Amino acid sequence: MGMEAILSYSESGPDSVMLHFIVENTSNKPEKVTFTSGQRYDYILYRDGKRVEQFSEGKFFIMIYEEIMVAPGDEMGFDIPLKNLTPGNYKVKVWLTGGNWPKARAELEFTI
Repeated sequence: MGMEAILSYSESGPDSVMLHFIVENTSNKPEKVTFTSGQRYDYILYRDGKRVEQFSEGKFFIMIYEEIMVAPGDEMGFDIPLKNLTPGNYKVKVWLTGGNWPKARAELEFTI
């Protein structure tokens, strides 16, 4: 129960995909998600078993404290573009950065 994630993707070009990361409140009570910066999610991308990118590396996010109440059955959705991918077998792990939600993470595999 709590916040749970679903991850899917669609091809957006010959070397690009769009990840669709959805986090849903599967409990029967409102859940408070607390963000301490402008970052809402993070991901690690692997190609052929090797780590090639982490979204947050080398980036700076605005410092902001924000609490978002997510009603039962409501969801937070994020479209995450991955571009300029070289051919290979990919695995991506995505997670919500707001608070301790162990089920608000997901992974999937795709091939370019």
